[in-house]
Amino acid sequence: MTHLRTTAMLALAVSTLTLTTVAYAGEVVWWTPNWGEARAKQLVEKFQAANPGISIKMEVTVSDGLPQRVLTALQSGAAPDIIEVQHGWVNGYAQNDLVIPLDDVIQDRDDYVKGALDYVTWNGKLWAIPYRIETHAIIYNKGLWKAAGLDPEKTPQTWQELIDDAAKITASGVSGFAITGGGEVGNTIFRSLPFIWMNGGDIISAEMKTAVVNSPEAVAAVKFYTDFYKNGQSPASTLQNDGTANRKLFIAGTVATYQSGQFDVPSILKEAPNTEVGVFPIPHPEGKDTAAILGGWSYVIPKDAKNPEDAKKFLQFLNTSENQAFFTDTFPARVSSMDADRFKDPILTQFKAMLPHGRPVPAQKNWVQITQAYFDGIQRILTGEQDVQASMDQANDEIQALLDQ
Repeated sequence: MTHLRTTAMLALAVSTLTLTTVAYAGEVVWWTPNWGEARAKQLVEKFQAANPGISIKMEVTVSDGLPQRVLTALQSGAAPDIIEVQHGWVNGYAQNDLVIPLDDVIQDRDDYVKGALDYVTWNGKLWAIPYRIETHAIIYNKGLWKAAGLDPEKTPQTWQELIDDAAKITASGVSGFAITGGGEVGNTIFRSLPFIWMNGGDIISAEMKTAVVNSPEAVAAVKFYTDFYKNGQSPASTLQNDGTANRKLFIAGTVATYQSGQFDVPSILKEAPNTEVGVFPIPHPEGKDTAAILGGWSYVIPKDAKNPEDAKKFLQFLNTSENQAFFTDTFPARVSSMDADRFKDPILTQFKAMLPHGRPVPAQKNWVQITQAYFDGIQRILTGEQDVQASMDQANDEIQALLDQ
């Protein structure tokens, strides 16, 4: 296996895991993120009532540090039976023989969004069952836009228009456009990589052999992203902020505009019911198209799962059309699930409009480590340790070393 950490580091990581994976006969251990915990409990109760010989042991995960926690568990030989992971992590697991194929588990394959299945397919086999798909859009406070003298129905379409509007809003006393610079790495990947794509750049080449994050196209896009903080239009806490922090600042009325997924909308409407919330597509460079990462989550079964057969049965239950529609925080990976009433809310229109512009991240076995190198580069820029070109040059060297492994 071509990875990654020394034995000493792996031993340390295993020793610091806060989740246990002890399983018993007839028990399925399921790692599921905290944001879906309440719905997960309902599904477990429903499944156990229909399958009295199988018990589901939920172990709740959090986003911060999750990529490394999952990787450590998969490498340790003490993995749970089912783990929810981001689509982009799956191919690395498959290429390193850490998960099992699930072609014998998926039902109604033709009912799945093709892009979601493509994301988790490698070497002709399906290595995960996708249940959630999403892209980001821009969420904004129409009231704060009006207060800054802007027409909230005339939203920016280009990068320059977003820069200009963010500057006007910031001059009115609130942050015009919040970016992320902290938390789990994926927060910043999802928010900044699409800008690189829009501008004709990438982090690695199409054949996944060459690092290209220091190209002029990529550097210009990274500068566009980080300048929102450098120019004072993103909050002073940007270096610590993840997507959740930005949502809380938006709810508090100190951020007028930020990038995120539809999963933020329910919390905003609940906690700030008097806020007039709007959504618009992610702006693009003049004369070019917008882009987004086609994100989402899938279920994997580790190679070292103690109870794979019962885990497969539970996965088939979780991925019925009805249960996918119920469980996902965003859009379901099954087309028929999209017919549920909850997906017909008009506020979701712009998130749906971004889906055709969504792209998968590269299916490179070291993608998690590559994104860490890129994220470290973003932080060096935000702290002022390096300028954009120097930081992306260093990130490029680190990424190339990972590609050469």
